[in-house]
Amino acid sequence: MPRADEGADAALAALLLYVTNPHAPPWRSGRSLAATFPLATRIEIGGNVHEIEIVRERDGGYVASRNGDQCRFAIDELSRDTIRFRINGLMQSAKFLRHDNRLYVLHRGVTLSIHDLTMAAPESAVASGGDGKVRAAMNGRVVAVLVKPGEKVLAGQPVMTLEAMKMEHVHAAPIAGLIAAIDVVEGEQVTTGKIVVEIEAGAPA
Repeated sequence: MPRADEGADAALAALLLYVTNPHAPPWRSGRSLAATFPLATRIEIGGNVHEIEIVRERDGGYVASRNGDQCRFAIDELSRDTIRFRINGLMQSAKFLRHDNRLYVLHRGVTLSIHDLTMAAPESAVASGGDGKVRAAMNGRVVAVLVKPGEKVLAGQPVMTLEAMKMEHVHAAPIAGLIAAIDVVEGEQVTTGKIVVEIEAGAPA
């Protein structure tokens, strides 16, 4: 069931993806010399896909537009893992972690896992786990293994939960198939990129 304020969550996620984009100019407070072109982002939160446009205005603020609704953001502070901002005038803050096309946000006591689909092509599964191997997205501790060897899974089904930065990050199956191997145990510390679960391709019957 979608959260009541999922639209605001999606807008914040799109803003963070915009300002943390490694190819984007660094964020600076204050006015901008010129408004920027709108940047369309496509993200997935909790199984729901949102398409949002972000634009930076001349006053230095940002506007996120989604389905005709607009959220206005003003960033007061942006560090490597924390953002302080005003949304429609209300002061808030959030912690975040970006890893490739994944963004994790701790906001108002809730951890959000966002998948950036903006640049994803339909066949991108081959490059991002199409081999059936689930890899740890970051250094952390395995807090839950959610599948068993031989179990059938669907693409996108949660298979493992990793704890990092006091936040839990659910890792999902990149393809449908059978669990061929589980390479970690609960409580184990893993490093970024370690294979944690292996899936043998084949759509579950």
